[in-house]
Amino acid sequence: MQIVGRIIGWCCAILVVLLLTINAAYMLVSPRAWFRLPGWLRKEGSLTENKYATGWGAIQVRLTGAGMLTAIAYVLYDILWG
Repeated sequence: MQIVGRIIGWCCAILVVLLLTINAAYMLVSPRAWFRLPGWLRKEGSLTENKYATGWGAIQVRLTGAGMLTAIAYVLYDILWG
C-alpha cells in the first residue's frame, strides 16, 4: 500500500510541475497569450487582461514567469544533481 501512495504522490508532483512550467512559459513569452489560456490553467487571481497584457503590467507578468521558471529549474537541478 505504501508504494501506491508514493506512485500517486509522484504523479501529482509531476503534474503540478508540468502545469506550473507551462503557465510560467506562457507568462514569460507572451502575457497576452497567457490571458487566453483556460482559466483552470492560468489562475490569474485579480489580474486583468486590460491592465496586465501590455505595457508595465506585461513586464510584471513576464518577470513573474521568469521567476517561476527560475525557481522550478533551481529545485529540479538541486534534486537531480545537487
